[in-house]
Amino acid sequence: MVDDIRYAELRFLQSLPKGPTEVFNHQDPRKAEASGLNPTMFMEMVVTMMEEAYVRIADQNAQLLVGKLRGEVSMRLVPSMLQSQWDNPREALERLFLGNNLHSLGLTYRGLRRIDELREVLARDRILEPFGVLLSMQYFRKDLQDALSLGGNVAVSVLYADMDHFKIVNTEFGQSAGDVVMEAYLRVVRDQIGVFGTAYRGVGDEVAILIKGQGHARAVDFAEKIRRDVEALECKYEGRTLPKVTASTGVATAPPEARQMELETVAEERKRLAKTEGRNRVVAKG
Repeated sequence: MVDDIRYAELRFLQSLPKGPTEVFNHQDPRKAEASGLNPTMFMEMVVTMMEEAYVRIADQNAQLLVGKLRGEVSMRLVPSMLQSQWDNPREALERLFLGNNLHSLGLTYRGLRRIDELREVLARDRILEPFGVLLSMQYFRKDLQDALSLGGNVAVSVLYADMDHFKIVNTEFGQSAGDVVMEAYLRVVRDQIGVFGTAYRGVGDEVAILIKGQGHARAVDFAEKIRRDVEALECKYEGRTLPKVTASTGVATAPPEARQMELETVAEERKRLAKTEGRNRVVAKG
């Protein structure tokens, strides 16, 4: 995982429900993994993001403690049960979370704006690719190596994909029109993978996706959803409808494949096979 706290913050904010608060287990290991933080650091991120007003919480006592962190609530408004905790609200919030893992959390409008801001910063620093949608491919092999080092019972899947007929868009309509299609394609990948994996963009329309703990059938399902959504894209540029594009994807998972870095090569070869077999398809076995 990328050693950058801003990227972890972005993943954390993306993992939260948008709009009305929902019951949320902040110590769920899957949530921590989605953000790239260990459970303790993840809990600290919850508190920090509430202090910054990027995250809301339904618990009234927690709201008062967050208000104290922001300097917005005076002690005279505090019930007696909280007064002993008033001098150190951050520690009190952490104790509250440790005592009860389930809380109703949600992303605020300010949090949504923060996501956009982080994408711009991370794209500028080349942590995200230039469109600010996916992670730069430079991080993929290190993340794959880390995933393969996990216990042998943790499935590791690699998906390799790129668009079919994308060159037609650039040739006939120009690069700006191609950018419209490219960004739409990258967003499909990001939105379908969600917090279940990490997606990386390489040269042009090449995309790699790393998924841990879901198994081969689930990885193939993600690939099929991406294929269907790309096929359904309707992109326009300057009032003109752009040609349709599709996606060809190769999927490899260990197990049953060998638990080695060559897993990437297997997925890439299957992507090429998907191209030669007619495009707009997923190839998940040799």
